[in-house]
Amino acid sequence: MVAQTLPQDEFERSRFLLPLLASVVFMAVVSGTMINVGLPYIGRDFNVTEGTYGWIVTGYTLTFGIFSAINGRLGDVFGIKNLYLVGILIFGFTSLAVSMSPSIEVAIALRLFQGAGAAAMPVLGSTIIAKVYPAKSRGKAMGVIMSVVGVAASIGPFLGGILVQWFGWRSIFVCTALVLPAALVGLKILPNRLNVRPKTHFDFVGATLLGVAIALTIYSFKILESNHGVTPSLLINIGVALTLHVSFFIWIRFAHTPFVTTEVLANIRYLAVSLVAFVSNATRFGTIVLVPIFLTEVNHVAPAMIGAVLLPGAIAIALLSTKAGALADRLGPRWPVTFGLTFIVLGNLITAYFAGASLAGVGVGMGLYGMGFAMIQTPCVSAVSQIVPPDQVGVGTGMFMMIFFIGGAVGVAMSVTALEFQDASTLSWVGLQLGAGARFSNAILLLTGFALLGFLLIPALPSRASLDAAK
Repeated sequence: MVAQTLPQDEFERSRFLLPLLASVVFMAVVSGTMINVGLPYIGRDFNVTEGTYGWIVTGYTLTFGIFSAINGRLGDVFGIKNLYLVGILIFGFTSLAVSMSPSIEVAIALRLFQGAGAAAMPVLGSTIIAKVYPAKSRGKAMGVIMSVVGVAASIGPFLGGILVQWFGWRSIFVCTALVLPAALVGLKILPNRLNVRPKTHFDFVGATLLGVAIALTIYSFKILESNHGVTPSLLINIGVALTLHVSFFIWIRFAHTPFVTTEVLANIRYLAVSLVAFVSNATRFGTIVLVPIFLTEVNHVAPAMIGAVLLPGAIAIALLSTKAGALADRLGPRWPVTFGLTFIVLGNLITAYFAGASLAGVGVGMGLYGMGFAMIQTPCVSAVSQIVPPDQVGVGTGMFMMIFFIGGAVGVAMSVTALEFQDASTLSWVGLQLGAGARFSNAILLLTGFALLGFLLIPALPSRASLDAAK
């Protein structure tokens, strides 16, 4: 099927295209999750609390999200192949630099750059599929990529646990730098026609307004956590962020070549798909960060065992993501998303119930998380590529990935803030005497609210008939 969609001179190379995209996106995503197991050890090395070392994840996820949208648009302007290869190089070399960080401040700063480079891989990889594969097989191809994303997100802590236990947390970043040879492979096998681009310009003003607005929004959680309450600095930060958000929407309405057209953002189905991704990922990422911390600080288990507890989620994602993509090709995203949100909520409740008490119980919760992730993300990504106009596929997919990962950044920021606001004597809201695990349990329950909001969005998701009509 794939070979028939490509020019004859690309026939021999086409069979390597999907493996390349999958391996690169694996390294990009696994970098964001392997480090979760190492967070407590980074905190010990640099003598900082959860609220500070949590930014190792929050900062990476933040720039990953912002540059997902920016890279999507830059790909439309400067060429998808070129930008994809540059992203690989930035990510790889920055990984090496993080491994040599002398302080937590340097590590966080480098993670910001690393996230920006890594963002090119999932969004442009999805865009490459959207431009190469026909609509009828796109969902299956997207399923392969999203299964890799899901497996990387879940198995990352397992791999990270082994590396941290045997070689220390810095070895994680040395490992992810192994992505660098993929740039040479991509230079040879990616079709040059991916660099053919329409005559347009990059909207630097719109991109800056959006990026700074989102960064300030996420930073509000840091101010709240540091001051343990509402302060003038927090109100000022929120006010500036809101002003920039409003300015962005005004700008794109009147700009000659806006960063993203109002046609995309006014599409109710597109917004519904994107917001479902936001709320589900906020729940998932926030919990995935909390679990390794309480397993280390409360259960006192070794890093490799932490990875084993999270392994059921990886297995569930590997088994279900491609099937969920094929199901969405036939039925549309509504039913898969409904089941996915249900599994995520159940997984969250079970994890909160057993936080700090039972490793097996937490493992069951993580398994349900994996099932939910697989049933939501693949159908949503596939739907986005069919909803937006053909000339807006790059930025439309990029905006979706931005919203998806910003949801993760919000979830992580909210989770560590919730931890800082509770003391050691806190009781669990689910009625168990979990001791030191109670504050983690309560933080996880707070995150469940995001997933519950997703159910309100299901009626606005596109049906199979509406997706067919949009082709």
